Amino acid sequence: MARYLTEADAAEAGITITHEPAAQRFAIYREGNGGAELVGEAHYSFPRDGVVDFDHTVVDDSLRGTGLSGLLAHRAVTSDIAQAHTVQASCWFIEGYLAKHPELLNQST
Repeated sequence: MARYLTEADAAEAGITITHEPAAQRFAIYREGNGGAELVGEAHYSFPRDGVVDFDHTVVDDSLRGTGLSGLLAHRAVTSDIAQAHTVQASCWFIEGYLAKHPELLNQST
């Protein structure tokens, strides 16, 4: 099983992480014979002014152990959205990621 340490590593394998503001998520896509397939996401909402809540994160079971969940969490919590808001993490994965990497945020609750 491949292990991805950076987004560049993942991109070489046809996997990209993108921000989709209209869907309020950061999405992982994998290129395949049928085109790009959604294989993961970190969803967020705005429960009140000035707060972004990362409320749901999922990565396809076939990609567990590859490091993609960590790359997705990193992209989400270091994004412009996260930097412009106080971050709340009601998703256990993002909460755990922030506990391991508190230096990534200016503000968190």
